Amino acid sequence: MDLRPFMERWHMLPPSGGVMLVAVSGGRDSVCLLHYLAVMPRDFTVAAAHLNHGQRPTAGRDAAFVEELCRELDVPLTVERADVPALARERGVGLEEAGRMARYDFFRRTADRLGAQRIATAHHAADQAETVVLNLVRGTGMQGLAGIPPVRGRIVRPLLETSREDIETYLETHRLSHVEDETNRDTALGRNRLRREVMPGLLSLHPGAAANICRTAELLRQEDAFLDSLAADYLPAAGLTAGRQRLRSAPEVLRLRALRLLAERLPVGKKDFTAAHYRALSDLLEGGGMLTLPAGACAVCRDGKLTLLPSEPPLGPMVLHPGENVWGEYTISVRKTAGNFSQKSDTIVLNCDKIDGALSVGPYTGGQRLTLPGSRGGRSVKRLLADRGVPPELRQRVPVLCVGDRPAAVWGVGTDMEFLPEESGQNMEITVTTNGGNHNG
Repeated sequence: MDLRPFMERWHMLPPSGGVMLVAVSGGRDSVCLLHYLAVMPRDFTVAAAHLNHGQRPTAGRDAAFVEELCRELDVPLTVERADVPALARERGVGLEEAGRMARYDFFRRTADRLGAQRIATAHHAADQAETVVLNLVRGTGMQGLAGIPPVRGRIVRPLLETSREDIETYLETHRLSHVEDETNRDTALGRNRLRREVMPGLLSLHPGAAANICRTAELLRQEDAFLDSLAADYLPAAGLTAGRQRLRSAPEVLRLRALRLLAERLPVGKKDFTAAHYRALSDLLEGGGMLTLPAGACAVCRDGKLTLLPSEPPLGPMVLHPGENVWGEYTISVRKTAGNFSQKSDTIVLNCDKIDGALSVGPYTGGQRLTLPGSRGGRSVKRLLADRGVPPELRQRVPVLCVGDRPAAVWGVGTDMEFLPEESGQNMEITVTTNGGNHNG
């Protein structure tokens, strides 16, 4: 078994003096990969990582096996334990997906700590064929039929063109033992049922079924990458905003791809998006407005632009103290002044005599109202923000200054008449700046 040509073709090898982190479960495939990389002539360091999911009674056995294997190979090992059921509950996903998320988070954190340029996983040709078939029966586009990529960022898969038979032969040749995950025999799990019942049937139809599926996936991967390059021309090089008319001018097949590429720039799992989301984004280009997306993100189409906005944690109320206060992306400076007061657009000035409770900042709430100078009465903060062109998705980020439970001023909107400053006496000067400097909303 010679993996070097495949690894060199896909630029999987770390630079000279670099580090390759190998994900090792203790199963046959990862044992084969770790041993191959550890004993091959190389000018880089090999390290290993093992995540104990804690879901099986034999999980401790697997960790101990990997520790002994790494000692024999003189490979440094990092072991961590994860509470996968808790993660599944927290993220609202199944155990299988939660386990995958925990693994890759662990691998990336470990790679960062070790300075590893590559993270190697032991996916092989049979895994590739199974993935393509699973995606096909679930319903997928070209990207799903292209299967598992050999390289994705730092993650590399040196065994992706290696058959299960070749892996077995390698283990026998080098007299390597491994551990068996007993859940692999549970045909209640979709992939196990595919592996044990469906794939043997396909092999009986054609002995080269698995290899042929892998070759088809490779061809589709090349075509998929080419179409993505065409679709990318309809997007800016970076950022989450794209021109509405430019996207509308794309043929539908490229428009949907461009929208997928734009959505992939969000810090949201790709599995959270479906074809229905890209269709909805395409419809948004026609009608304009706002669209809710997975994981709390949203899309806004107005003023000739489509903008995707990642989810942001809600900002709660916070008491303000003299000096600098940080609230979300804002720095809010508070100081007392006497006599003349600032007229700067980024500064709010309140009459100290009217501040008879705690001074705080927070997002607007449904019942808040302001009576602005020159108005005929109070108006809701929501309506005032809308009148000033603040889009709905940003209104909860606008600072509302309160005295006790009463709104005294809204940044970029104005100050309630009750709290207006006076030329004489003491006033409270509140300056609001963002990370980008002064901003008047």
